[in-house]
Amino acid sequence: MEGKKYELIPYLTFGGNCEEAMNFYAKALGGTFKVWTRYDNPNMNAPEAYRDKVLHSRLHFNDLAIYASDIFPGKEAKGSSADVALSLTFPDEQTAQQAFDALAAGGEVGVPFGKQFWGDWHGNLTDKYGIKWMVNC
Repeated sequence: MEGKKYELIPYLTFGGNCEEAMNFYAKALGGTFKVWTRYDNPNMNAPEAYRDKVLHSRLHFNDLAIYASDIFPGKEAKGSSADVALSLTFPDEQTAQQAFDALAAGGEVGVPFGKQFWGDWHGNLTDKYGIKWMVNC
């Protein structure tokens, strides 16, 4: 694997509102969102009402990416796992605070963003789509 780099890209799954959520994240994080494919291929046997849903998409911001899709019809989307959070580190407090506030809109703040006892700036939240975030600086 010499010359190749490893990547770890979170892949989020939603219950029919992937496009809405990813546009929310694009705005909150200053990124670009692109839908690569939808459930519109007849071979997928997706219900007619589901064919405009997202099969695969990507959000790109800075040098980071998040992939996402809507779960196949009839399957259950459980939201964020109790043991997993997306942790973002920003170069300055102002940018981190802006991202934290944007991600927290309509969600639930666990720890408000601020200077913590260990010396770093940190806050955590669960956004309105059930995804957990840790914002750091």
